[in-house]
Amino acid sequence: MPVSPEANILNQNLQQAVLTALMASNKPNVLLALSGGLDSMVLLHLLASLRQKAGFCLKIAHVHHGLQAQADDWAAFCQAQADALQLDFQLCRVQLADPARNIEQQARTLRYQALAGLLTPDTVLMTAHHADDQMETVLLALKRGSGLQGLTAIAAQKPFAGTQLLRPLLAFSRTELEQYAKVQQLAFVTDPSNQDDSFDRNFLRQHVLPLLQQRFPTISQTTARSCQLLQQSLEYQQQQLAIGLTPVLRHDQLDLTRLAQLANPARDLLLRHFLNRYDLTPSAEQTREFVQCFLLSETDAQPQLQWGDWQLRRFDGLLYLLDLKAQQQAAEKPAEGAWLAPERLLNWQHWQFLWHSDATKAPDATWSSMPLAVPLAEQIRLTTGQLNQRFKPADSAHSKALKDWCKQWKVPPWRRGSMPFIIARQQNTVIAVPGFASHCTAAQAQSWLHYKADV
Repeated sequence: MPVSPEANILNQNLQQAVLTALMASNKPNVLLALSGGLDSMVLLHLLASLRQKAGFCLKIAHVHHGLQAQADDWAAFCQAQADALQLDFQLCRVQLADPARNIEQQARTLRYQALAGLLTPDTVLMTAHHADDQMETVLLALKRGSGLQGLTAIAAQKPFAGTQLLRPLLAFSRTELEQYAKVQQLAFVTDPSNQDDSFDRNFLRQHVLPLLQQRFPTISQTTARSCQLLQQSLEYQQQQLAIGLTPVLRHDQLDLTRLAQLANPARDLLLRHFLNRYDLTPSAEQTREFVQCFLLSETDAQPQLQWGDWQLRRFDGLLYLLDLKAQQQAAEKPAEGAWLAPERLLNWQHWQFLWHSDATKAPDATWSSMPLAVPLAEQIRLTTGQLNQRFKPADSAHSKALKDWCKQWKVPPWRRGSMPFIIARQQNTVIAVPGFASHCTAAQAQSWLHYKADV
């Protein structure tokens, strides 16, 4: 059957979009997330046809959620597509923790976690999101009252799992993908749950988008273009916020006194930018609550907020975020001490340690070092608690209990019990508190402790 000029142009445009994404990533391997639906089958066909021309290795992954009776059939269909093209295939089975609650979000999170586990630094992940997906996401963001970050919707490319996530079809509507699939005679599966309009996205897809597209035929493409422009604005804003954040940090913690001195919108934007480090995206109401609790309260107050798995607290004018899950796990399994072996890396709690005779043997520049006046033949151990133990830093004329040093060093009360310190077995005395002080100067060193806090 002859192919129309329009179909040829669409084919060329689709291929060029995929090639452009591949060239920008500069990676030799591609992992395609294949659901077996129309969109991912179109992307599979495009990638398979471009392999020789672009010189990349293509692999396929299918995530089996087990939510539909046809889930095994879909997995078998994807396996058959990979076999027909002689491609490596990975089947990832995931299980929702609570299938009765927020199914879409749980499935999405588990899907990306599974895919992340298959990636290497030289492999990019590709998904087949298209312009209609983009418009649905924008409408859902508007429903939630999202700001700039939410309205950028789905990014065409972004860092992911140590490499990149690419979505080369975002500029094309579902109608265009259907046209391509028809010309290429592509088989694909259909998920019956897509007809369930109790899900917000399905409601938009079935009842809202058709009306908009009937009145404005190119609205999917123009929405995708708007998202690209918003993404540029967001990238620039993030760059400026990264510059503006430095003056309101102290010891890499948010200095609430300095933050409170800023006028809006800089204050709230910098706050959200800092909290994004912890994957927290506070709403406007939560931001107002934060300002009231942490910036407008008396300096001697001890405000606390709990957002998800994080607890926000203030101490010495700084903001601290406590991981409640990690705290619970630590409480269920109390920390045990650990002996340090010479010249052997030790992972302990949320720290890494290396005890060495050479001051220059820290693994990299992110590590810190402190001198110890004990030879490698001595036995030393890490421990926590026991804050009544006495310690005399090299720069102090007196020894004091660790609990008193904690106050002087302004260690938050909730951290003192888990703060590591080192005891020399022979003297049975505290000889160092990593991150704070050693019992000797560099000139007195007989060995060196290199250390790094992971969190």
